Amino acid sequence: HSFGYDCKKLFNLVLVGNDTLIFASGNFLNYFSISRLEIVFQETIFGCGIGFIAKNEHPDFDNLFTVAENGPTPTIYIYEYPSLDVRVKLRNAAKSCFTAGAYNKTGELFASQAGYPDFTITIWRWEKPEVVLRAKSFQSDILFVHFSEHNPILLCSSGVSHIKFWKMANTFTGLKLKGDLGRFGKTDFSDIYAMYMLSDENVISGCDWGNMLLWQAGLIKFEICRKGRKPCHTKPITRITMKNGEVTTVGMDGYVRVWYWETVDLADPPEDDLFVEIDPIYEFKIADVELRCMQKIEPFNEMDFTHYAQDGKGGIWFCDINTYDVPQKPQKLFSCIGGKVVTSQMSPVSPHFLCMSECGKIFVYNYEQQRLLLEKQFPVEGVDMLWLDTNVSVKGTEILAGFTDGVVRQLYLDLSVAERPTMKRVRVFKAHTSPVTRLTVNRDGTLFLSGSADMSIFIYLLGRDENELVDMHPLGFVQFKAVPNCFYWHEELPTVVLVGCKTGEVYEYDIRTKVTKDETYLSYNITEPNRLRSTKFVSVKSVIRREIKRQNTKKRKEQKRERKMDEIEKLKKANPGLQIDVESALADSEPDEEEEALHIPAVPNPILWLRYTTRQTIWVSMAGYDAGYIYELEFGPPEPTYCTMIADADDIEIHSYCIVDEFMIFGLFNGSLRINALNSEDFTNLSEYRVYPMHDSLKGIIPSLQTSYNGEHMLSVGFDGNMFLFQWNGPKILKNSRRDNLPPLPEGTVPVPDISDPDTPSLEQEKINAELRRQQEAAEAHDRDVLNKIGLLQNDYFKIIQFNEDLPPALRANDTDLLLDSRITQQIRDELQAELDDVREDLAYDLEFAQVGHSKLYKHFLKELVHVPFTVNPLRDKVPGVSTIRLQALGEEYEQIKRDIEERLQLEHDMGLHDLVVSDVVDETIGEPPPETFFFGRDPHGIEPRFSKKMMRLLTRYRNRQMYEVRRLFDWDKLERQKPDPNRNHPDDDAQIELAKRNLGDFKLKMGTDYEPKSDESLTQKYIEVVESRQRYFDIVDAFNTSVESMRERKRELVEFIAAKRKRLEVIHSYIPELDRQPLDHIEEIDMDLEYPELNLVEQCTPGCGVEIDEILTMEMRLEDLIAMEHVGKPSRHSSLYSLQGMDVPELQESAAFTMFEISKLERSLPNDKLIEELLTYPPVSEMAYYEEDAEENSAYMQELRHRWLSQLLVEQAEIRAEVDEEVRQFDNDLQKLQVRRFHVKLDAEFMSSFLISLNQELYILRDSEEIETQLLQNAKVAMNTRNELQAVINLTNRQLDELRRTIDKMGEQIGALQVLFLSTVKGHKFFDFLRRIFKKKWRPPKVARTDDEESSSSESSSSSEDEQAETKSMDSMDMTTIRLDETTCPSGLDRALYELAFAMRSDRHELERNVRDLQRDVDNKRREIGEMQIKMKYHEEVYQREKNALMEFRRNRQQEVNKVNLSVILRMDQLQHFYEGDDYRDISKAVLFDANMLVDLRRRADQLSEETLATRRWHRINFIHLRRMNTDIKFMRFEITRLEEEIRQAMMKKFGIIVNLDELEEEVLRRYIFDLETDAQEELNALEKEFLEKQKELSRCEEELVMETQNNTEKVNIMTVLREEKNILSTLLEVQERNYAKWSNPNVLNLSYDIEKLRGIETTLLQQIECLEREICALRLKSKPLQINELETDSSAPPQVTSELLPNDDELVCPAILNVDAYMLPPMPDEFIMDRVHTIVQKSFNRLFGSSTTPENVRKFAQRSSIYLCQAAYNFQGRYTDRIAECITEHLQTIVPKKYFIHISADELRKLFNEVVAVFDYERSDINTEDLISGIFDHAKDSLCAHVHLGDAEVVNRTHFIVAHMFKELIEVLPLEEFQSDETLRMIVDVLEREPMVDPRAIGVEKLIESTLQHAHNNLLDGITAVPVRKLGNSIQRDLIKRRQYKQPSCESPMSVRIATKKTNVSGLPF
Repeated sequence: HSFGYDCKKLFNLVLVGNDTLIFASGNFLNYFSISRLEIVFQETIFGCGIGFIAKNEHPDFDNLFTVAENGPTPTIYIYEYPSLDVRVKLRNAAKSCFTAGAYNKTGELFASQAGYPDFTITIWRWEKPEVVLRAKSFQSDILFVHFSEHNPILLCSSGVSHIKFWKMANTFTGLKLKGDLGRFGKTDFSDIYAMYMLSDENVISGCDWGNMLLWQAGLIKFEICRKGRKPCHTKPITRITMKNGEVTTVGMDGYVRVWYWETVDLADPPEDDLFVEIDPIYEFKIADVELRCMQKIEPFNEMDFTHYAQDGKGGIWFCDINTYDVPQKPQKLFSCIGGKVVTSQMSPVSPHFLCMSECGKIFVYNYEQQRLLLEKQFPVEGVDMLWLDTNVSVKGTEILAGFTDGVVRQLYLDLSVAERPTMKRVRVFKAHTSPVTRLTVNRDGTLFLSGSADMSIFIYLLGRDENELVDMHPLGFVQFKAVPNCFYWHEELPTVVLVGCKTGEVYEYDIRTKVTKDETYLSYNITEPNRLRSTKFVSVKSVIRREIKRQNTKKRKEQKRERKMDEIEKLKKANPGLQIDVESALADSEPDEEEEALHIPAVPNPILWLRYTTRQTIWVSMAGYDAGYIYELEFGPPEPTYCTMIADADDIEIHSYCIVDEFMIFGLFNGSLRINALNSEDFTNLSEYRVYPMHDSLKGIIPSLQTSYNGEHMLSVGFDGNMFLFQWNGPKILKNSRRDNLPPLPEGTVPVPDISDPDTPSLEQEKINAELRRQQEAAEAHDRDVLNKIGLLQNDYFKIIQFNEDLPPALRANDTDLLLDSRITQQIRDELQAELDDVREDLAYDLEFAQVGHSKLYKHFLKELVHVPFTVNPLRDKVPGVSTIRLQALGEEYEQIKRDIEERLQLEHDMGLHDLVVSDVVDETIGEPPPETFFFGRDPHGIEPRFSKKMMRLLTRYRNRQMYEVRRLFDWDKLERQKPDPNRNHPDDDAQIELAKRNLGDFKLKMGTDYEPKSDESLTQKYIEVVESRQRYFDIVDAFNTSVESMRERKRELVEFIAAKRKRLEVIHSYIPELDRQPLDHIEEIDMDLEYPELNLVEQCTPGCGVEIDEILTMEMRLEDLIAMEHVGKPSRHSSLYSLQGMDVPELQESAAFTMFEISKLERSLPNDKLIEELLTYPPVSEMAYYEEDAEENSAYMQELRHRWLSQLLVEQAEIRAEVDEEVRQFDNDLQKLQVRRFHVKLDAEFMSSFLISLNQELYILRDSEEIETQLLQNAKVAMNTRNELQAVINLTNRQLDELRRTIDKMGEQIGALQVLFLSTVKGHKFFDFLRRIFKKKWRPPKVARTDDEESSSSESSSSSEDEQAETKSMDSMDMTTIRLDETTCPSGLDRALYELAFAMRSDRHELERNVRDLQRDVDNKRREIGEMQIKMKYHEEVYQREKNALMEFRRNRQQEVNKVNLSVILRMDQLQHFYEGDDYRDISKAVLFDANMLVDLRRRADQLSEETLATRRWHRINFIHLRRMNTDIKFMRFEITRLEEEIRQAMMKKFGIIVNLDELEEEVLRRYIFDLETDAQEELNALEKEFLEKQKELSRCEEELVMETQNNTEKVNIMTVLREEKNILSTLLEVQERNYAKWSNPNVLNLSYDIEKLRGIETTLLQQIECLEREICALRLKSKPLQINELETDSSAPPQVTSELLPNDDELVCPAILNVDAYMLPPMPDEFIMDRVHTIVQKSFNRLFGSSTTPENVRKFAQRSSIYLCQAAYNFQGRYTDRIAECITEHLQTIVPKKYFIHISADELRKLFNEVVAVFDYERSDINTEDLISGIFDHAKDSLCAHVHLGDAEVVNRTHFIVAHMFKELIEVLPLEEFQSDETLRMIVDVLEREPMVDPRAIGVEKLIESTLQHAHNNLLDGITAVPVRKLGNSIQRDLIKRRQYKQPSCESPMSVRIATKKTNVSGLPF
């Protein structure tokens, strides 16, 4: 029978039918009948444990349940119920065991999960059966598998620290099972026992701490908890279901809670706090249970809410979770032990047994009735238990139990009343401070031992008390060096016990039972070493295994040798004369196997049990690695004496044993019982055995085996929670007779109180405490004696003090004089200081905690705020005040975002798509006039000064006319280009028409499918919107807060004003009568907490009381008096917002007047009418009676003065009150207006916040899609650039084609002009026809060899020749002569000059015709190239459009996502126009919000178009009339031109006689004049030379005087410079001393990183130098210099090449090989820096020489190829630059640079360029480092500054900026970008600038520096230079210079003169 089941196992409960529950118990299936409360058992097939049980929840398969059995061949069985027949077997799904399984919703598929070692999940189509899919799940145990109820292809699995989501997907290779592992992210890893997959593929799961986790796409979307961050359950969730939008969770805490899931769906927690707080709508408390599984009773009845629940604490419950009605109360159907069963005991006299669980609960069973009688829970976990036998307990019902708190409890089991069994405590002992490990009683029943983890055993002497109960008398304890784990008593000596320990030690101790009270008076320790023997187990298992392996190997080799010997014998018999080398034949050919290393466990294994053997040894059973052997130990030998392997039990631990007659029964580690037949001759022979698998094979360890009192039954318990009772059919051993009537607890036995406090002292501790109390009492008695003596001495001391005080003061002794010993004072001081230190140390944590809390609160709530929120209250109105709005400062992060946005804008601009194709570039430059040949190639500037005025006017007139003609041609050409095409519209008109067609009246909504997103709708623009919105929000709120702050300041001033006026009123009130006093109206006081909360943040206290120790040592004053004096002496630390000083006191005249006039005699002031009446009663002023006093010493004069003075005060009082009331009223009114403004500001701020949220949502969408958009944009940009480049080439080719056409036209005009000239020359000549025939003869191209393909061309040429012949004939027919003249001879009568002129003009015509022919061929080629490129252009255009469309489609999709973001818009009713009849309004949430101004603009645009149409018609009429006028004017101008030309012609004929060309005439005049001028200039040159010599002498004299003055001035400046340098040195030394002292006082950790980096750089430099030297040595060894550094691989079979020398010889013009153009195709130069530098020099030179004639792209292209060639040519260049080298370089460069550009490079420029390239290599080979280079650049900058200053350049105002800018321009040319922005370069520049006192870092303008540097880079085509490195270096230089000079005293002197170091010796210093 089984009395329990594995209730800790998850989901170990299945309901079949309506009345049967199935659960697993070890290797058995239990069928529990609910109605009969009976259990039927079924043994498993393999007997190796049950992995899981499950049920198919589909109604078609309701009669089936599934059992997965573990074992060597794990198999899943699907049983039918109630027949229990196996329907299906599922095999080969695991290697060892199963852990979980589940069916899908349709019941067709089944998922099984395997455990260690394969962890494979298998999807079955179980009815066939066949495997659908299989995959590896995870590397840890999987506890739960779940199919989605909504999607049949989804499932998930979970277990130890993981969750995995599976999907059955169809791929091209078939159906696959894809799994995605869930990532916990910031959430802690957790074991997951339950989950549920929602319809949207999200998954709800539990976790260790009881919350629900919502998973989305493999990540935790958020965590669900209860309100207040309480967990959903206090323990893990084991079941999650969902129905009708309600999620039900079952937790191990015993609660079932129902949650409304829509609340969770609508939740949107912030990213930094992913928690959703929700309370359950229903909650059910089952009981104090641990719910591990729930089975619905009627699964297909939705109105049934009853379930059966598996209780992990032991049992099965019926529960009802009805949410519609009152649920039924939970009912427990079955009870058992929950968890491990640690021990058991069977009754010695009755059919009962006890079991103790690990939680400390004892269960009492009656195994005959098979029912549970009693459950007893103890406060701590249990360890061991003994049911005392009848030789110890007469009653037979007494129990001893040990627990983990070290307490041993004696219990009495009262079974006298079967219906009400009880268990009561009789005695309780706490003998140990650590958990009890084992209990035992000796064979005689006289001694009881308890072992503990404190490495001791406590001994009790057993006896009986007056009630015949067992009496336990503590004797003492024995201390060991290890923790006792098991005991065994000697069979003959009742006081000798064996102790086995947890670390392998074995002790034998002889207990002394006679212990006196004196021996245990102070301690219970009775350890006697002479009674102790010990040994320790040493692991020998690895040695045994090695020996066994050796024996097996030896045996195998012997058998092999015997087989070989048999074969040899057979060979000898078959061949008698055969000679065989037996030794060689028998030699072993196998190599010796390498033996494994011996394994000794690092931590010794524990001894599970031990006993004596018949051969006087100790049999120990070991755990761990050493299990599986019988080890026999003896005291003395270091190792086991005998080691015997247990048959078929190697590596299996034996945890318990039981001997019944001739049988020995083992309880094994794998949950099996092994019954061994004992061999009487050899007890170690256990080969006869039988194994019964009972408990779980994985966790069913059997710790105890017990037999019943009559030997008929046996009980085994296991860690799997099972208790199996067996019927023993073997020989029986009767222990005691049965007692049916068990005695009750004797009357008078009082139950003792339990020990539940873990701090209760043990018996030993009580002894120790008693001794400590005794010692303390003795010490206290000694202290009392000492105090009595001190009291007597103190009385004597007080008498002396009293006597001293009675003496006169002069004779009194001071208190310090009465000190007997200074050490007393020092001791008191030390004690007080120690106490003070203790107090500070105790409060240090609290102080630090408070400071940290204060800091965190300040940073979180206040630090980021612009203002601390405050409220301004009105002064008089009873209305609420105006509060500021909480506003967070933008901060540095905001500025950084703006800077990042600028960089992103630049990047996006560079990445943008420019749809406009590269436009056709037209040269707008004016041509140059023709060269002036009359100067004979000389410089005109040297000749023009000698011209006379008349000739100078002639030259100027000539040049103006030439320039006028050139400009006129240019203007005419420009006008022709600007002439509109009459067949085409203006491009602007076409663009506007297209724009109107697309957009006019058609507003592209962003939600439309045809919407084209703009390129500027990017992430950066959205960032800009967010930043601008944040700025607007900040400005709105900050402006309002500033207004409130100004109101607070105004109120402060007003309160000060009122206080001053109130003081003045107090003075006035002191003078006027009380009845006339009118105080100010009530003014509300300032609430400092509301209006000035920032004052509360100021600390107002200081720690400590301020009293020093020395002040209280002398006892002169009490501590309270000292503290009071300290507070009185200290000024008040209270700080007020404004000054509390009042107005000045009234003037003394008022006080004197008050006294003199005796104003106090007036009781009150009089009204005006009464005052007038009284004044009229007074005598006139002219009478003496006016001044005479009466009897009361009053006079009319005094009375009038009193009234006048009092009136003045009353008027002042009224004015003060009126002024104060007006100010208060104005303030309150302004405050009310500000309150109204606050409402609008708050509204705007809230709207802006909402808008910011929407912007951020859009920003997140754009940010997620940025990477894809960037890639698409890059693709489109590449396609666009390709298209644009090709279009640019086409445009360039078209321009070239147009140029060729224009050239052809010009040449045609020249040919026509040449013909006109010829005809005009020979017209009327008698040889006119002959000369014309000579001139008209056509040019024939030279004949070339024709091929078959050229037949057509030959036919064409023949036809042309025939035409010529025909023409010749026709021309000859016109001759007047009858003889045809020969062209080769000049006929007589014909002028030879005219004859040669005809040939010359024919030659010119032929030359022009040849050029036209060549140009026509070029035109055809260009047309063909354009056609080919247009085909390519079409293809690239299609590619570009495709990429652009892909980009636009992506942007449209992204826009659709952006459109999903909701945007709040505030509308007023007057902004809505309703076109719907009726009173109700339509829903406008989906309406399009349209601006009314746009509709107005549309109507206004229609009106504008009408007006424009009328205006256009008017202009057309006006233009038509103007055209008619212009035509008339043109006709008149043509007539005038004809008339003027005729007048000019007549004037020329009249003046010159012929028609002349004025230009030629003036040129001829100037030519002759200049020739004559040059021939007569020698005399003038001589005179000028003489005058020049005189001036030179005078200049030398002046220079000598200047040098003398300069030397004197320089000496003075040098002296001053030296003095200043000394001063700077001394200042530097002082600073160094201070820094050294600071370093000495605060030593820092030595940082050698900079030195290490520097040494590494030096090492790299040295290695490079070594490599260069080795290369040079190699070259010198070869007697020549190699062409390249990188050696080229040569072909050995190739013929040897002859290397020409670098310098050409003088005999033959041969270019050196290095100067060949093919040389640049060789490998690159060894240093990229050289290449970059050379490329910069070449590009700069080309840009300067012909940059204006071509595009920058061509300059870069030509410079790139030319720099490579020049590098190759200059690398190994030696010798001198000669003309032949120049010719070679020119020849090869012409193959790279087109000739039309190369003609701009003169020979001198080419020489200079090549020398600069060579200088780069010389510089690279030199030893000049970067620091010297920067110093040289700095000197050059100063020289440049000097030059500008001496030239009087007024622009150089900021000289520091000039030097730095000049240095930057040179640095970007000579340094690579990486070195330019390196820290080392920064340090060198700062060092150079710091040495010059004139440099002021504050004068450096970084932005101007960037602008000038970038401009210089742009002009010199330095494309790699951007603003970022320049800004970084400029800011760093400015920052470091300011840091280095911030402690120097500023100079108050005038600008000093500093000598600038320069290479020029004749340049004086520059004043700064």
